[in-house]
Amino acid sequence: MIISSIDKYLLNRRSLLGASLGVVLASQKSFSSVKNKIENYNTDLGFSGAFDPNDPTHNTLAFCKLMADTRPEVETLGYFKGDVLAYLGQDTKLEPLFGYEGFGVTRTHQIGNYKWQKFHKEVAYYTDLKSGEILEEWHNPIIDEKVRVVPVHNDAVNSVWAPTYSFMIGPKKVTKDFIFPWLLIGDNAVVDFGVNTTVPATLLPEKWPRESHGTITQVMEAIQLHTKISELTDPEKTSIQVTGSWQRIAPWLPWMLMGQRSGHLFYKTITRKMSEGVESLPPHIYAYTKDNFPDYFKAPTEWKVPNVSSYEVYAREMKPQPFK
Repeated sequence: MIISSIDKYLLNRRSLLGASLGVVLASQKSFSSVKNKIENYNTDLGFSGAFDPNDPTHNTLAFCKLMADTRPEVETLGYFKGDVLAYLGQDTKLEPLFGYEGFGVTRTHQIGNYKWQKFHKEVAYYTDLKSGEILEEWHNPIIDEKVRVVPVHNDAVNSVWAPTYSFMIGPKKVTKDFIFPWLLIGDNAVVDFGVNTTVPATLLPEKWPRESHGTITQVMEAIQLHTKISELTDPEKTSIQVTGSWQRIAPWLPWMLMGQRSGHLFYKTITRKMSEGVESLPPHIYAYTKDNFPDYFKAPTEWKVPNVSSYEVYAREMKPQPFK
């Protein structure tokens, strides 16, 4: 889903210093076995009457309301739809290759004052640009070859939301406040932020010559969230309606069989929090998920670490393809 990168960013760094957040991230307790009601903590859902965009506790609570629900018994649904374009070089314009459509389901678990664990899983499908149908095979025009399309199915994509987070830069511990760049105009509130990650590649060229983009994976994601300040600060609202956008620059997908060819992919989507539930998903998304990934209609019930990336799922479920 749209927040996968920031969830992975926060969890990967917090896992180094989980004790500083007052929670052991490796806990495998069942969600249902933990008593967790927001009234057990001194968390003011109304922001004391005025939202302060520079207050880390306000940011944490706002993010929980935006992306999920503060109540542990309530699941929320996030839907996204857009296109994926190919960048092949400065002499070629970006060309759309296929659509991208899916959803994620989230539940939270409060673990302290202004601290939540997020339990999340997600599916995403590549679709035909004209018909919108979910692709299982696709003719790659760049290499002139038919390839098998592999959908995204990530379980789990968990994280911890808290007013501060800590991570190591070499031998040095760095602590940051959980603050987003807000744009507040009248009753409108916009969060606009990005995440950049550079990590060792999961699929290495020696084993995956056609699937691997190299030894390093670089990804940039840009996220916007739009809401109303009056809804955000309403003490009766544990969750609020959100629309927005998600953009991503990333290497070629393994199943495209592009190897280390120059270029990259550009994802652009619109996003919406779906308070109506999974039954309100587009019929083709609901039906395909029911037939192929029925477990993804519900959020996880157990805390799992580490998060699972699409590359790791691919490496587990697929085999290297031969050259033709």
